[in-house]
Amino acid sequence: MSTTTLDGIKLQELLLNGYRNLKRNMSTVDELNVFPVPDGDTGKNMTMTLEGGVSKTKGQPISAGDMMQDFSRGTLLSARGNSGVILSQFIRGMAESLQTKIQVTIDDFLAAMMGGSKRAYKSVSKPVEGTMLTVMREAAEHAQAKRSRYTDFESCFDTIVTEMKISLNRTPELLPVLKEAGVIDSGGAGLVCIFEGMLMALRDEIITEDAAEIPNNQIQFTTYDPENLLVYGYCTEFILQLQAAKTDIEHFDIKVMSDYFESFGDSLVAVQDGTLVKIHVHSKQPEEVIRYARTFGELITIKIENMTVQHTETKFHAPSIEHVKYAVVATATGRGIIKYFKGAGVSAVVDGGQTNNPSAQDFVNAFKKLNADHIIVLPNDSNIIMTAQQAAKMYKDVDVRVIPTKSIAEGYSSISMMDLSLETVEEVIHEMTHYLPNVTTGYVTTATRDTTMNGIEIHKDDYIGLTPDAILSDSNDKVEAALAMIEQLPDINDKQVITIFCGCDTTLGEKSTLRRILLERHPLMEVGLIDGGQDVYSFIFAIE
Repeated sequence: MSTTTLDGIKLQELLLNGYRNLKRNMSTVDELNVFPVPDGDTGKNMTMTLEGGVSKTKGQPISAGDMMQDFSRGTLLSARGNSGVILSQFIRGMAESLQTKIQVTIDDFLAAMMGGSKRAYKSVSKPVEGTMLTVMREAAEHAQAKRSRYTDFESCFDTIVTEMKISLNRTPELLPVLKEAGVIDSGGAGLVCIFEGMLMALRDEIITEDAAEIPNNQIQFTTYDPENLLVYGYCTEFILQLQAAKTDIEHFDIKVMSDYFESFGDSLVAVQDGTLVKIHVHSKQPEEVIRYARTFGELITIKIENMTVQHTETKFHAPSIEHVKYAVVATATGRGIIKYFKGAGVSAVVDGGQTNNPSAQDFVNAFKKLNADHIIVLPNDSNIIMTAQQAAKMYKDVDVRVIPTKSIAEGYSSISMMDLSLETVEEVIHEMTHYLPNVTTGYVTTATRDTTMNGIEIHKDDYIGLTPDAILSDSNDKVEAALAMIEQLPDINDKQVITIFCGCDTTLGEKSTLRRILLERHPLMEVGLIDGGQDVYSFIFAIE
């Protein structure tokens, strides 16, 4: 039976199937990274973004328009990375177009796709063709132009998916860096997965949850055996439906619940939305958290994770509660980097970086923990800037400014120049950004595949030295890769200071050797080492 209109339930089913198809193809999308470095996380970012929409739209929607509003809100809060933010804006544009619709016709859906594409383009300060933006725009335009051919949604989606694949295969011709790397655009590939899943639902090919791939950012276990002690407790999160039989819903005060949890827990985030309550708390007594919550209602969702065996112990690190004029929020990963940032005056650190991009909600939650007149945000990763900017727009309680730092090196430079005694926030930001154009960022990491870039033959598992723009060296020794990369920098002889954040895989001997050779080659340069403790990158260089 052909489908000519979509009600809220059917549209919700399509989006869920699209999400599950993306989820099971997540690793494939991740691998479509231009640079062969272990931080390709487009698939994960898009999956986790959509998961927010799916989680927000459980149950029976009243109308297609209402369902899309909730789905859009969920993706906005869960958006991760540039690809996730762009995807959330595409969905937001569609939701705005459909907000008054009880049911959606083919014409309504095509108009929504056009609106979504326009909204996505507006969300990027400098749109680049050959990306997922191109795929969504060309598919929307082509589908609109072929409108007379469709008799039902199946034929419409078949055209959309076909055009998306054609557009995706053209991306290397539009973006030379894709052609050189021999890959197609990863965000566009993720978009194709979503719409293919939606088409499958129209054909009654429903993907079960078991058939979908588990996202990579689920708990990553370290050694934990009978001799271990519980150090960090449990991260407990749940959504509670208040029950009239258990509490006076009209006079329910979430502060009462919050105060109780704070009596034996920390890192509390408590949000009430009508008769729903969402709680995030760290405690060594998760059973008491759940017992107390159920005195007010029943649990809709629940997640309890042992933080001792998590890859990272918490999203936030000791945020400030004292009232201050300025508070600084920075993104970082690695215990040493986080410790350094905190010691240098950063009020809150949002845990994240390569392979672990925080969501807009993570930033908002960090903002809520602060008591400041102005909040200054340092994303410290080019793939997190848009997420931070989206969070800043969403948070209305105080003035939030985002300095678009693209790396830990730029964040380090900004923090080094920070003067929070200045009179205005504009003066503070001016000091923090004044020297950023002089900062060069370098990295050493391992190659994830064989390839050739910039005339350099790269071998899988070798160490490669790179800047954000190019791979400059390849070696089976990380120190040699670092030194070769540094000597390739065109303005290295004009630099005065090199600060090196050393990763968790570097040895004392490697650190000592690298510093000694750098001083021999550049005797007038100051070389400093910081035990960053980060993974992914053996070395991160801030060169000024």
